[in-house]
Amino acid sequence: MFRLRSDAEKWFADVEGRDPIKTKFDLYYFCAMAGLASGRSSDPSKAGVPVKDIVAGWIEDYKAAQHLIIGLLVVAELRKSGIDFQEKASVREAFKRLVAPNSATGLTDEGFKALNAYASGGYEFLAESRDARPATVDVFLRDYLRLVDEAVGTGAGTHPSAIA
Repeated sequence: MFRLRSDAEKWFADVEGRDPIKTKFDLYYFCAMAGLASGRSSDPSKAGVPVKDIVAGWIEDYKAAQHLIIGLLVVAELRKSGIDFQEKASVREAFKRLVAPNSATGLTDEGFKALNAYASGGYEFLAESRDARPATVDVFLRDYLRLVDEAVGTGAGTHPSAIA
């Protein structure tokens, strides 16, 4: 189940529903990508922050990107664990732990938990990196692109250019 922190939902209140941010899953995606790019993950339950189930599987708009997102998750988890991409047995174990190729979502329960943790950490990264919550979509998107680009530029992210 994809889960979004309730404080993230409140933080995005002024831009949610405004093109191109049409669904709660769009908010989740922004948070997850920020978390994966920055390498930041967190468990909101440890901080006492409630989460809301938003959807059980990939919504139609994201099905085409499902495998890319899962790949970024695997890369982020390998980096977090300090596993070199050449360590085939360790990479294979990470895939087994996170990826369920025959399931509708492509994720194991642990994969869901990890991706939700990156979405939580990504929200924290975004909220801490901006002076205020987003008031307009255009300003948010401009700032978002800059923040994610900077996170990738640090080498901590999972963007393909950061992997080499």
